[in-house]
Amino acid sequence: MSARQYLLVRSQQRENTYGPFTGEILKAEGLMGFETVDLDASAMPVLQPRDLVVLTRCFLWNSEIDMLYSAVEAGTRLVCLQPSPRLAERFGWESQSRVIHPGWVTIRAGYPGSGTPIQAHVPISAFKPVASCDESTYIADAMCADWSCGNIPAATCQDVGKGKVALFFYDLPKAVARIRCGNPDLASLVTHGHWEMIHAFNLFVDHLDGRVSHLPQADFHCQLLARVLTDICAYPLPRFWYYEQAQHRTAAVFQSDDDGSTPEQFQELSEALMQRGGTATFYLMEDTKLSDQQVQALRAKGHTFGPHVNAHSSGEDFRLGLPAQLVKETQLFRSRYGKMSSTIQSHCAPWYGYMDWVPLHVENGFRLLFAFIGNPMNLFNRYMCGSGRPMRFFDVDGTLYDCWQQPLVTMDDGSIKERISNNYPQLIEQFASLLRNALEKNHTAISILSHPVSFSTYSKVFMAPAFDLLAQENVPIYNGDKWCEFLDRRDAVRIQHSIGEDKEIRYTVSNLAGSLPLMLPVTHAEGEMPEVLVDGVRAEGVLQRRLQQDYLFVPLEAAEAGEEIEVAVRE
Repeated sequence: MSARQYLLVRSQQRENTYGPFTGEILKAEGLMGFETVDLDASAMPVLQPRDLVVLTRCFLWNSEIDMLYSAVEAGTRLVCLQPSPRLAERFGWESQSRVIHPGWVTIRAGYPGSGTPIQAHVPISAFKPVASCDESTYIADAMCADWSCGNIPAATCQDVGKGKVALFFYDLPKAVARIRCGNPDLASLVTHGHWEMIHAFNLFVDHLDGRVSHLPQADFHCQLLARVLTDICAYPLPRFWYYEQAQHRTAAVFQSDDDGSTPEQFQELSEALMQRGGTATFYLMEDTKLSDQQVQALRAKGHTFGPHVNAHSSGEDFRLGLPAQLVKETQLFRSRYGKMSSTIQSHCAPWYGYMDWVPLHVENGFRLLFAFIGNPMNLFNRYMCGSGRPMRFFDVDGTLYDCWQQPLVTMDDGSIKERISNNYPQLIEQFASLLRNALEKNHTAISILSHPVSFSTYSKVFMAPAFDLLAQENVPIYNGDKWCEFLDRRDAVRIQHSIGEDKEIRYTVSNLAGSLPLMLPVTHAEGEMPEVLVDGVRAEGVLQRRLQQDYLFVPLEAAEAGEEIEVAVRE
């Protein structure tokens, strides 16, 4: 008997603009089994008792509400993102006809991200239970900007007949997108008071609250949704881990900008990385001091290369000059060096518009952008985008771009030379704290930028100890291209679920290339692990505590392209 997973969207309703982005969140959390159904193009699927459903923000016909409620009563498990008043009322909640805006969310104990309030930026609708309600059903609380609470839930979970329903009273995917990409009203404006140039961090002034800049807020919203789905699912809901191996609790992604560095400085940074098992993606200026032979020698060591596009050289305003310069320099790079990185960081990291330049980069062959760099004056070792993890760019009109947004977390730059030189012990401790939290709590990635010239002349006192801390914890250090390749492989994986007559749960994994750990939630008493078979052979899983839950990590590896892997779980 199949156990289906559905993501329900409604493409013709403006309120559902961010509904499809939920699919990206689910895949980012390793939930690769959801089938998207557009209720404006097809009928509500016939739901079975073990089915798992995510309904994104939309308005339903009365008949559809009746179908959902009846299905949950019979055993379907449902998550509703910002339900309409009529739908919420059917599940026992009464609208208070007001919202908290901008909303904040405090996740309750026992869930990832619990404790300090996190931003949502979107309205949280105020609801109260129609009948007396056990507050233990609350998953998260709505908060005002001053962190005061009016006993209004942000998310709840309850039993309904044989099934379960969880209600998020805010548009969670829109919240994640706004946290990660900033305020679109600030696009193409200088807001930060330091530099005249327009960067991505202009989008975050008075948008990112300094009280929580040390938290990967967007990741917490995503992890909360994934945990709720895991909790309400009628069977152990499998997830794929964020990284290639179970022992990897975070990963570092390293890039480096040329900026006139000498060959000796490139070599020094290369050796420092390789001593810790890492490699870099280097972005080269048109007039780089590296010879073609030196580039080839560094490539042979595992480093990759792309253009460091310099919009200054056009003499025009960046908004007008960068598009043509990007085309010119990518063509020149290919003609000189052949293979070009699928990732990029342009010189001075200009970012005009909201996402206007994303399709331009895609047209020129780039699939991962490092442009979202925090203002180093006040966001050094901080999460400007509420995340260190990659996700695809998603625009305000609902356009999903096949291009990864990879936020940077820490960097060196000539503008902060004195800060690094004078305060490096404090900055190392900040990095160590960031790393500890990534390893033990949030598992977000850590993206790092260091210029060879900066590393050699002043930033090595900070960067080298940071590399050492990563190596001590066995954190892999990817270059941009290796990271992008892994993201694409992981993103392509799919999984189907079925439950046999003998109650054996079977998972069919497809599109797996290389290795990736499968995570099975464990709720058994200590020592009572389920038996797991991979293609009929008993698998030796590893029990790990991650995201405030016990998971059995089962290593999976495809022997050849196109091969399906059968995983069976016996209680």
